[in-house]
Amino acid sequence: MNVLVTVRLVPDLVEPLVVSPQEDNLDWEETSLVLNESDDHALEEALLLKEKHRARITVTAFDFGEIDQVLYMAAAKGVDRIIKISWPHREPPNSLEIVETLARLVPALGIDLVLMGCQSPTEFLGMAAPQLAATLGWSYVGVVRGVEGSGRSEAWRAFKEYPGAILAEMEVRLPAVVGILTASQPPRYVPVSRIRAAAQQVQFETIEGPDELKEPPAAIRRVYLTPVTAHATMLRGSEEEVARQLVEILLEKGILK
Repeated sequence: MNVLVTVRLVPDLVEPLVVSPQEDNLDWEETSLVLNESDDHALEEALLLKEKHRARITVTAFDFGEIDQVLYMAAAKGVDRIIKISWPHREPPNSLEIVETLARLVPALGIDLVLMGCQSPTEFLGMAAPQLAATLGWSYVGVVRGVEGSGRSEAWRAFKEYPGAILAEMEVRLPAVVGILTASQPPRYVPVSRIRAAAQQVQFETIEGPDELKEPPAAIRRVYLTPVTAHATMLRGSEEEVARQLVEILLEKGILK
């Protein structure tokens, strides 16, 4: 079985977001980027399929930001093939551009199963995976927490999560696109030494990206940081001093009279 995983860099929500001077997008040169979490889980699920069912894994990524480090990490984990898609633009590709490229690439590679992260900070409602399935005319199931064999080569089991922590076991007929929420186990750790070794040994295949940019279905009118409308005051001092400050605040607010 041939499995394809696509990985994306997204803004690191732990770090401060930097808005462009025009307030029409993030400043992508200044914003910290990390591997999309659910893409990392999709990669882990593919590796588990390789270990259990001898699946062959192809990883694709657009050449945006420091994506090479992510691809070296994937190589160190044991993927079989890495394809980097050219992308000379300052902003990351949107879901339409990702889908158009993968829809052209997947049939040419003889892929049976596509695993994609079903969530992304830059993607509205996780559209890329179902859009790709619809474009290819393939089966689709999303918000999945694991995939495993069913004993039949043309059908696999996917464990879909519903609200209320309800888990449904579904049969998925190949070829299929599966939107991964979390893998069956946490993504594995790779020592830095193995990533450095992969950087010295691995050669990426490269292909051309979309012929033209695609307008997203929803246009961004303005990007801005939420204005600060309130703040917290730290009370310092001994217990008596803090108590006195609290009483003064309560009197000032009219709570105590």
